[in-house]
Amino acid sequence: MKLSESSVDRIVSVFHEIDLGDPRRSERLKRTVRKLSRQPQASLPEALGSEAEVEGAYRFMNNEHVSFDSLNEAHALTTGKRARLVKKVLAIHDTTMCEFSHADPAEVGYLNTGKAGFGAHYTLVVTADGSRRPLGVTNLEPIIRMRPPALRKAKGRSNPKRNGAQTIQNKNRESLRWFRGFTKSVAMLEGCEVIHVCDREADIYELFSNALQKNMRFVIRARVAARIVENMNGVNGSLTRMVKDCRSVVTRDAALSPREQKPTALWSKSHPPRDERVAQLSFSATTITLHRPRYHDEELLPSIELNVVRVFEPHPPARVAPVEWLLLTTEPIDNAAAVEEVVDIYRARWLIEECNKALKTGCKYEHRQFEGRNALLTLLAMTLPIACELLWLRASCRAQPKRPAAEVLNHTQLEILSTLGSRRLPKHPTIHDALWAVAALGGHLKNNGEPGWLVLHRGMTKLTAYEEAWTAARAPSKSSRLAISR
Repeated sequence: MKLSESSVDRIVSVFHEIDLGDPRRSERLKRTVRKLSRQPQASLPEALGSEAEVEGAYRFMNNEHVSFDSLNEAHALTTGKRARLVKKVLAIHDTTMCEFSHADPAEVGYLNTGKAGFGAHYTLVVTADGSRRPLGVTNLEPIIRMRPPALRKAKGRSNPKRNGAQTIQNKNRESLRWFRGFTKSVAMLEGCEVIHVCDREADIYELFSNALQKNMRFVIRARVAARIVENMNGVNGSLTRMVKDCRSVVTRDAALSPREQKPTALWSKSHPPRDERVAQLSFSATTITLHRPRYHDEELLPSIELNVVRVFEPHPPARVAPVEWLLLTTEPIDNAAAVEEVVDIYRARWLIEECNKALKTGCKYEHRQFEGRNALLTLLAMTLPIACELLWLRASCRAQPKRPAAEVLNHTQLEILSTLGSRRLPKHPTIHDALWAVAALGGHLKNNGEPGWLVLHRGMTKLTAYEEAWTAARAPSKSSRLAISR
């Protein structure tokens, strides 16, 4: 969507205090971010408006004096200031893979598919209240793989299945990024109450131990349900068995969004396809003890005690995989309200998935035609604040749908929707009215539920084209201007 000036000002303010060694570079940064923010979905030439601006932006993003780290630091410092105003926040960690079909993987890096791209591991900070407002990013780390998948597999062919003892010998292993993200975020959020939230990939004993030694709080979804744990009675058994013996303390209906078939068997196993439905879920909780794996050294705690919250669907429809989450947490589970709070904290993790979509679809990051890794990383650091603002605007459309539509669309755009849109606007449209009218332009059907990023992007692309034609049609023609001048 085309952002309002108040949103644009908020994005640019992320970089107000940055020092790039030359005032002209700082000014170029803010001017480019401002133009990109106004039209996040537009191509660079369209957004920047002139050949001179495009050339200046290309020089800036390829400038060796422009540090990726300095841009990230500016964003993190701004996020920390915003967080200290609300005191309690959730730090949501995730890794998203960015693919650049136009680039050379030998320059940019290799994805598991062999195509050009890299991982972006980052931490999205949101308020811990019911609004879950995105405040910004405190940590951004690129995950670069400079060998194609075939070579990586060939290198490990003599030892096809690496065990834990072999894995931890690698001091550069990618799994260490989780604790680095925790540590950097805590430093940036000093003075705040912070709860870290992660998906299954962060289910790592080393992370649990390091976090507990630093008094960090977390809610992390379990990946290894078959691991052996000890219950409160000193009995050993699998995590699955221990939680299944616990009685339900909460029952809640939850709307499940549809999920398409994943491209690989591994992804399909962990994220099976499903239809949209309402599921009746039960919550139960217990406390378990994890013991340090034999291959870890004594720097880690010999054992750790964690609470576990089980979210499960006791009566799923026939031939449908039931919902089941196991959440490992430091948060209390003393009563039903506390158990529900743990589940709601984890549910906020979905915001970072939405931020990934805002980055890739709302801001078209993967379509930017830069071929060098440094330029792409610089652009990533410039684009993430825009993605966070887009995420907040869409969330606010849902959380505060009765606010005036003029906060997200300009007068001309609202006039076009009122005149040409298939879903007409009322006399005093709200944000919700505007959102659905834009979605209708993108082909969204009312009975399909809340519009997603793709349909909103299609709608905004059409609306922007209509706006250009509308403005041109209302402007005096060249011949009439000449006549007036005579």
